[in-house]
Amino acid sequence: MHAERVKRFRQSLTDLGLDAGLICSDTNMFYLSGYSGISLERLIALITFSHEERTYLITPKLEKGRAEENCKLESAEIISYDDSEDPTKLLASLIEKNRATKIGVEETIQYKYVNALSKHAPGILFKPITEVLYSMRVVKSQAEIDMLKRAAEINIQVLVEAIHSVKRGVSERRLMRQIEDKAFDLGAEDVPFALVQSGRNSALPHQEPTDKVIEDGDMVVLDIGVRYGGYYSDLTRTVVCGAPSPLQTHIHNVVLEAQKKALNSIKIGVRAELIDAAARGVIAGAGFGEYFIHRTGHGLGLEVHEPPYIRAGNAEAVREGMVFTVEPGIYLPEKFGARIEDNIVVTQEGYMNLALLPKSLNIEDY
Repeated sequence: MHAERVKRFRQSLTDLGLDAGLICSDTNMFYLSGYSGISLERLIALITFSHEERTYLITPKLEKGRAEENCKLESAEIISYDDSEDPTKLLASLIEKNRATKIGVEETIQYKYVNALSKHAPGILFKPITEVLYSMRVVKSQAEIDMLKRAAEINIQVLVEAIHSVKRGVSERRLMRQIEDKAFDLGAEDVPFALVQSGRNSALPHQEPTDKVIEDGDMVVLDIGVRYGGYYSDLTRTVVCGAPSPLQTHIHNVVLEAQKKALNSIKIGVRAELIDAAARGVIAGAGFGEYFIHRTGHGLGLEVHEPPYIRAGNAEAVREGMVFTVEPGIYLPEKFGARIEDNIVVTQEGYMNLALLPKSLNIEDY
């Protein structure tokens, strides 16, 4: 699997007239090699040349053991360096040895590395290849979809338990800690966020949990991210502590209808912007357009937010194997908010929902 990915990557480099591809991000390094380092202030890099099959991993000595254990590329050569050495000189030496002058790099590469390489290997030209890597990753294989499905299964169990823990007097922060503990108990590798937003906080989509306690009548938004096997799920449900008010019920129904409309629009070839427009049209038609303040969805994979982005202005056609969220919401300032989020795989028939659980304001329905 990883060898085939590197082969495709090299072909893309050749097609672009590039001599080499330099990868410094943990995510793309993991995608190509199976190894993801903890770089912090130290350089960890993968470089492969378009004309040869060998791939090189540059790591500090304290990462060498992990690289040897986790790298899935038989052709990889691991070069480790001591803290007293300059790793950019090692890279520059490899580049000059392979007579490479046109180097593809991610747009997120740190300037200090570009600057150092330019000094150690004069004449290098850097070209962006971020889109090349995203285009490789945007359509998932069945093995990747299986990982995404397992991440969603863990998330569903965590989310349902959290919903049943929504009670008067429980603080947002306490519930957040419960969510994290449960996810790890079920095998999650990481919980990048466990958002618990009650009452007026639910009108702030990225509000982190606070010491606020949940009160009767509070709208509570639960948005949880879980990683398994390197892949992420991202699910949201909105419930009420106690009996919902007529306005809460109405807002939630509008959001639910918007999501249904968006889901029903998904098919191979449809533009991402039209999926967004389907959800946005329902909310605007109900008179709440100004309170839908974010895009309808984002891609899922090795990152919890990655292409494709389901937003206005994105004319990209969705393809079989793409995986993304559909998560319309309405946020009434100083009152409350509501959002429903599912994880969707584009299929020949339309789509497959990885998040098969109720979409109700009532806790007892879960």
